[in-house]
Amino acid sequence: MKPEKSKNKGKTKSRIGRIIIYVVGTLGILIVLIFFLLNFYITQQQRPQPRGPYLQSVTPHSIWVVWETTEPTIGRVEYGLTPDLGWVVEEKTPVLRHAVQLKGLDPYTDYYYRVDLDEIARFRTAGDSSQTNFSFAVFGDTRSSHSIHKKIIKQMTALEPDFVLHTGDLVESGRFHSEWNRFFKIEAPLLRISPFYPTLGNHEEYLPGNFNHLYIELFHLPGNELWYSFDYGNAHFLCLKADGDPRDDFTPDDEQILWLEEQLATNEAPWLFVFFHVGIFTSRNEDTLEIELRDRLVPLFEAYDVDAVFMGHHHSYERILVNDITYIVTAGGGASLYDFSQPEPGSKAAILEHHFVSIEVEEHRLLAKVINKNGDIIDRFELYSN
Repeated sequence: MKPEKSKNKGKTKSRIGRIIIYVVGTLGILIVLIFFLLNFYITQQQRPQPRGPYLQSVTPHSIWVVWETTEPTIGRVEYGLTPDLGWVVEEKTPVLRHAVQLKGLDPYTDYYYRVDLDEIARFRTAGDSSQTNFSFAVFGDTRSSHSIHKKIIKQMTALEPDFVLHTGDLVESGRFHSEWNRFFKIEAPLLRISPFYPTLGNHEEYLPGNFNHLYIELFHLPGNELWYSFDYGNAHFLCLKADGDPRDDFTPDDEQILWLEEQLATNEAPWLFVFFHVGIFTSRNEDTLEIELRDRLVPLFEAYDVDAVFMGHHHSYERILVNDITYIVTAGGGASLYDFSQPEPGSKAAILEHHFVSIEVEEHRLLAKVINKNGDIIDRFELYSN
């Protein structure tokens, strides 16, 4: 009987060995499969996805229609004064990133358009200097909390602003296609009807000399795209690069400060607005960057009668009045909120809510409503042009 037990024991060991080999082999195949699927997912996320159309750099007589495709195609934009369209602009060569400028348009006029046989949408050209009534919206720091970001966009889109300003930190990391894929997917309903003017935030991670930076590639903005200006109706808008990464010195011989001084000195529009990322007045603990920016910019703002300054970076809403200039921190587009610490002298409202600012200009009066993600008005104010 002993030899038989030994034989059975050998069979058992052999069976266990086969089971172990089978389990190890199966696990190995699963690990390889998971690795392959994960790598495929990451690769797909990092690839550009179809984006747009989104509207850029509108003037009284032109507008840029921008979109992206996954394969090179010859882009085609149909447009007209009615949904029947009637006019066509077509690109000459196949490309992935499409940017078509429509020209010869009438000021402050509604046009209908579609891209590559997509659904028909509407845009409005900019008002010229005689246009004293128009609307715009301002928000910022949309880089995270994407469900909140979607709610903000839904509320904003329902108002159909003539154009939109963004105070920076559009995405969590501007180096990755996946971040921009998500951003454009969330913002699509708004960007197809309202021209979009962003400013660089620190999370866009722009580095001087990096000519392949996605922010620069994706947007078609006036000037050098880092800082720029545009006119809309009876207002002049100045976008500054004040993302703090790398630090913007704004020293007397700095290229941007020289440009800013010239823009301020030659402005003749009744309304003068400035927007950038890092807040220079806020009821949070100050850092050296805020203080340096404030010391260098505020004297210019006051000398040339800037009406309002829109800023981001500090995730909250705050309205501050300093020497007849209204400073608005609007950084509640989705990122986690930051609590207040040290009250800022001149603070008129400080609210920890996700929000955007809706603005109606009526000649020399500005009416503003601050609206949260649920559509509730959390602040109102009026301004009169300087």
